[in-house]
Amino acid sequence: MHRNLALAFFAATTLISSSVSAQTAPVVLDDSVPAVSYYSALISGADQPGVGAGIQFPLTSNLLQPGVLKPSAVPVFNPKWMTQTLAIVGDDKGSEEWLKLHLERLLSLQATVIVVSAASEKRFKNIQRQANALPIVPDPGHWLQSRLAAAHVTVYPVLIGLDGQARQIIFSEGFERGEAHEK
Repeated sequence: MHRNLALAFFAATTLISSSVSAQTAPVVLDDSVPAVSYYSALISGADQPGVGAGIQFPLTSNLLQPGVLKPSAVPVFNPKWMTQTLAIVGDDKGSEEWLKLHLERLLSLQATVIVVSAASEKRFKNIQRQANALPIVPDPGHWLQSRLAAAHVTVYPVLIGLDGQARQIIFSEGFERGEAHEK
C-alpha cells in the first residue's frame, strides 16, 4: 500500500513539475514541503532490478551543474519543513569524490541522496552502490532544481541540512542532525 501511495505521489509531482517547468521563472513558495520522503520509498536497494517505474535516462538538469558553491551556506528551504537532510549529487567525478569524502558524515546525518544527473541507469546504480546504506532517489522533475536555482544554488553536489541551508562542506563542528530544531 505504501508503495502504491508513493508511486501515485511520484506521478503527481512529476506532472506538477512538468507544468511548473513550462513557466518562464521559477516560483518559490516559502511553505513548500520537500517530497523526498515519498520518493525514497520507491528505491529499495542497489540490487533492485531497475530504478523505478517511469524513470527515463539520461537524467539531466538544465538548472544545475557540477561546481563549487561559493558561500559557505545558502538558505533554500524554510527549516520548519525539513524532516531530513538531503544530499544532491550527479554522476560526475566531483559528486563521486564528494560522496566518498562525506559518506561517513552523510550516514550519521541519515541523509537521503537525490540524483539530479545520471547518464544511464547503470551510472545511477553506481551512485547507489557508492551511497552505501543511504536512501537514494532519482530526480526527473524540476521542482527541487527550480527551488535550488531560485536560491542561487546552481551547482551540485550540495547538502541541504535541517536548517534549510545548502552547503558543500559539512565537517564543521556543531552541524549535527537536528541542530536547526534545537535552537
